[in-house]
Amino acid sequence: MLAENPQHQSRDSAASSGTVAIVCTLDTKGAEARYLKERIEASGGQVLLIDIGMAGDPLSVVPDVPRDQVARAAGSSAAEVAKLGRGEACEVMQRGLVPVLTDLYANRKVSGVLAIGGSDGAITAAVAMQALPVGIPKLLVSPATQGRTPFGPYVGISDMTIMHSVVDILGINQISRKIFDGAAAAVLGMVRAGVSTELRGGGQIAATMYGNTTPAVMLAKKIIESSGYEVVVFHPNGTGGRAMEDLIDRGMFDAVFDFTPHELTDELFGGFHAAGPHRLEAAGRQGLPQLIVPGCVDFLIREAKGKLTGKYRRRRSYHFNPVISLVRTTQSEMTTVGRVMAEKLNRAKGPTTVLIPLRGFSMYAKPGGPLHDAKGDRAFISSLTSHLQPDVRVLEEDAWINDPRFAERAATLLLEMLGKPAVRPQVAGA
Repeated sequence: MLAENPQHQSRDSAASSGTVAIVCTLDTKGAEARYLKERIEASGGQVLLIDIGMAGDPLSVVPDVPRDQVARAAGSSAAEVAKLGRGEACEVMQRGLVPVLTDLYANRKVSGVLAIGGSDGAITAAVAMQALPVGIPKLLVSPATQGRTPFGPYVGISDMTIMHSVVDILGINQISRKIFDGAAAAVLGMVRAGVSTELRGGGQIAATMYGNTTPAVMLAKKIIESSGYEVVVFHPNGTGGRAMEDLIDRGMFDAVFDFTPHELTDELFGGFHAAGPHRLEAAGRQGLPQLIVPGCVDFLIREAKGKLTGKYRRRRSYHFNPVISLVRTTQSEMTTVGRVMAEKLNRAKGPTTVLIPLRGFSMYAKPGGPLHDAKGDRAFISSLTSHLQPDVRVLEEDAWINDPRFAERAATLLLEMLGKPAVRPQVAGA
């Protein structure tokens, strides 16, 4: 059963008002909030204004939820917040906005959120919006949320929609008017679409896949789904892995097919797709059957090849696309990855199997490939097996990770762990 919280309420018991909450600091963005309110209402929508201002009174408009109400939800007051430094004030308003927004949603008062703001207003609103369920519209308009700014703090593991405001949010002009008109239309359209926020546990299996492991996971997915399961695939880019672990803890899945736990390597050695220190732990903590394949633990995600510097520049790498390179891990790093993976899997409360492809862990690491390193792979295997406890089953397959027979064996093993027979689908080239 999924835990009862705002993330998993059905459409019948959650917000269905068709009302858009507009969130911003009305002491500086009052005129812009009023314009957005008028645009939404002119199209037949309803608006609830929430003030997260930290210093002054609202300009040009009267909020439905005043800033003092938000501050009090955090155990403070507007007067106390006004005395704080900028960073501390943001943190208080963040803490207050989370229960304010989630309560409004749970009580069917809002069906979507539109937030506008500069750096402070955007991050204050975004953290609270992340607490809302997948499926409820969340649109953030800001000059701060653009391509050179890390999106992690704004998006988290949510389904946030980001719109770059192009100009700063100060007044209605010929550029900002176009942005705001588009934002009002977008959030109202999403609200009217009526996307359900319900997530049903039971019959789902979580899986991980990179482009480097896509051929294998596509085939394995068909085999697993032929036995009646739905396979939900996550991209192990840091955010994807954290989202999967969160949903595992919430009771969404029956088992985990962690074919590509690459984020573990990036977390340990400074890659771009690190998922934090608790990756590869939720399934074990929940006692779920898990089939682990060391997909893509053999490289780091770093800068585009022409921009690699220092130690990375001296290593073997693969030019994956104009933005990133795959940098081969050293034997020492592979030894560490094996040990850390073993330590995490040793704590698992449920059945755990590791299946190792002996002819390469990723797309470009098979024999003859630019990232192939048999000694590095063997260092990982030796470290993993020497640190694993006997109750964690380890199997090896004399195959490359994307060989169809390896994918078939991985899928079959997971289904055996679930007590289900595998039905091999007819797949061209398999």
